[in-house]
Amino acid sequence: MNRRALILDELGLSPVWIRKDILAELQAAEPAPIPPASNAAPAPRPQGFSPVVVAAHQALAPLVSSPKFTPPPVIAPANQPVEDERSKHISIMSWEELRNAVSSCTACALCQSRQKNSEQPVFGTGPMQPNIMVLGEAPDSDEEAQQTPFLGEAGRLLDNMLAAIGEEQQVYKANIIKCRTPNKRNPQAAEVLQCAPFLKRQIELLQPKSLFVVGRFALKTLLETDEPVSALRENLHHYKQIPLIVSYNPSYLLRNLPDKSRAWHDLLRLKASINKHSL
Repeated sequence: MNRRALILDELGLSPVWIRKDILAELQAAEPAPIPPASNAAPAPRPQGFSPVVVAAHQALAPLVSSPKFTPPPVIAPANQPVEDERSKHISIMSWEELRNAVSSCTACALCQSRQKNSEQPVFGTGPMQPNIMVLGEAPDSDEEAQQTPFLGEAGRLLDNMLAAIGEEQQVYKANIIKCRTPNKRNPQAAEVLQCAPFLKRQIELLQPKSLFVVGRFALKTLLETDEPVSALRENLHHYKQIPLIVSYNPSYLLRNLPDKSRAWHDLLRLKASINKHSL
């Protein structure tokens, strides 16, 4: 017996690849009556084989042709954003409805400290359809008390920066987080997520000529990236076709004076985007 025959015998297969126990049963069985013709197409018949092999093929054909598993359903990627009902509702609000919704918002834990201390969210200040909308991170206690973003020394620096390019008038100032965070801590991801629909609707209603984003939290919300400010500030970006310029937060510049020269180049890009929009 040659090597191939030994292997087939060990596997329980005949030289025509039919298990020997099945082959013995087929040989002992009487020929089955031919079933009446049906609309289903018969299994293709192998050519050049004995009737026993043909019968085996026809008996096993349904098992071979039947699908062995059901493909799993297609599931959207986990990181694909899904707009919830709350976001859809906010996306069609009028300006006054949006202000009221921000004032009464209880979507994240910041509302608890706000209500406890009788504080109010800082919605933003400035004219409608401004040349520039400046976006920061979150108000501090002074900004909450006066209902105005960008106060104090950092606010004065921002005003001077905008005045240097002749754009200190038509400016709307706002933050990604409308409520004050405890002890001036950074906004948390859940807080940013709940406040983002308010900011996006605010931008849609204001329709600024350019967005001046100072700080990484507003940057991440609008551009959906984790890249640092330093990696993105030298390029012109867009948010829904609105030019977006990235720069350092004024409070950061107060602590890092050498970066003021870099911020000046950001201001020049901001001015150029406004001039281009005005053409």
